[in-house]
Amino acid sequence: MARTASLYLKSSATIRLTDSEISLNYGVLMAQYKLLAGLGNPGKKYANTRHNLGFMVLDYLARKNGRKFKSGKGKWKEARLDLDGYEIWAIKPQTFMNLSGQAVADFCSYFKIEPEEVLVVCDDINLPLGKIRIRDSGSAGGHKGLKDIIDFFGSDQFSRVRLGIDLPPAGEPSEAYVLKPFGDREQKIVDEMIENAVRAAALVISDGVTAAQNEYN
Repeated sequence: MARTASLYLKSSATIRLTDSEISLNYGVLMAQYKLLAGLGNPGKKYANTRHNLGFMVLDYLARKNGRKFKSGKGKWKEARLDLDGYEIWAIKPQTFMNLSGQAVADFCSYFKIEPEEVLVVCDDINLPLGKIRIRDSGSAGGHKGLKDIIDFFGSDQFSRVRLGIDLPPAGEPSEAYVLKPFGDREQKIVDEMIENAVRAAALVISDGVTAAQNEYN
């Protein structure tokens, strides 16, 4: 089945175009990505913790869109969100972080989305607080949520925007550290990182991973 894209004109009219009809004269490009998945743990207990940065980014984007997440057909919450003119599915798995793969894979199976059409947003303990790193594929790097997605897909060929939360203090287990909230002195950096993550995700979707890497890595 041919994919379609919407061309929005100043008159607010909408023209539906198939792949073969898309013309660069109109500046219309097909978005490679169909799903933005933010990782985290469900429930108020975890809402503002370091491990929930993926949820925070999607919640921020939903507020900008004036939209809300609703329960999906599986173990996720979903919304249709706009990133610089590209409307895309966004989900927050409700399976807890280490089991994220089930929700992401089930959603993709239901909507016939390939791993290469998925962009994941998550925290990264190996990056300094505020640092963003974008990759088009690769290992989980110790992140159990990413590992579960790789296991369910049977592939690491999906893109990700990883957000730095810094290493834990000496002697503190990482499992406990990632479930702590950010400190007051960190919050400004976190807020800026969330805003930049939305911009980075939008750039990945509009211009591709390389362009986003050049801007944010």
